[in-house]
Amino acid sequence: MSEISFNELEKKVKKIKIEAFVIHKGNTRIFEYLKNKKVAEKPFKVYSITKSIISILIGIMVDKGLIKNIHEPIHHYFPEILDFNDPTKEEITLFHLLTMTSGLQVGNFQGSKNWVKFILDQPMIHKPGSTFQYHDGNSHLLSAIIQKISGISTASFAEKYLFHPLGINKYIWVKDPQGIHGGGFSISLNVEDLVKLGFLFLNEGQFKSKQLISSYFLQQMIRPYKQVDTTIEGTRGYGYQLWTYESTNDNTQMEYYYAFGLYGQYIFIVPKLNIVAVVKSHLQYDQQSAPRLLFEELLGSWMDE
Repeated sequence: MSEISFNELEKKVKKIKIEAFVIHKGNTRIFEYLKNKKVAEKPFKVYSITKSIISILIGIMVDKGLIKNIHEPIHHYFPEILDFNDPTKEEITLFHLLTMTSGLQVGNFQGSKNWVKFILDQPMIHKPGSTFQYHDGNSHLLSAIIQKISGISTASFAEKYLFHPLGINKYIWVKDPQGIHGGGFSISLNVEDLVKLGFLFLNEGQFKSKQLISSYFLQQMIRPYKQVDTTIEGTRGYGYQLWTYESTNDNTQMEYYYAFGLYGQYIFIVPKLNIVAVVKSHLQYDQQSAPRLLFEELLGSWMDE
């Protein structure tokens, strides 16, 4: 992991609107770029990294026996689904929500007065489990389920079983009109909080010797259930609200997984190299993959050493 690689990375990071890029190998921070001190400390919107946090909370519920089966139909929690008399809609399970394969049509629920009702009202356009379709609505239904099962808000459940044990206390989490915390894109956290979440993944659910989520569920989270994108370089897949990457280049056996938020927010985990990296960006939509490509380039340079 040469100094030359890090010097090149810093030059490239400074050229675009990446505000923070930190890399840990184990407990040691081996690279840090912060645009300014405020960038590190102030919570910022992490967009779809919210989804990965929701998935962790579902895993904690499974570990505690609050959810008996990830393959149970969601009409157990939303009995109004039965009123549609649509056998296909009745097949949707928690697993389908987690893997973005519910089959529900994507709709702009944010402008509606009742997000959950709007999402459930959407027509079925695929058989559940058959087709990957990235959809914030799936994640928001998971947040509603967490609230229904726990009897407390999703944020309160997160505070008790995830945020407090991780030492996360400066967060913002926006609610829908019914008071359900947004499951798809609504959390604001700071850079160090994202690093802690990265360590939780890297250490298979442990943080400071405490098992917050079982390694078994984490392994389920990072399995690519659907291939999303295949190129000459590699294959991108999707697990439980997490993205996966595996190179198809025989010379560079690169595997990692990551949480990703709009405009270039990332948590990268590379288990084989004991690496966690976090990126905060303010990139245009067509540039938001730039941090991922820079990270892959860096990994490739390490593999070649």
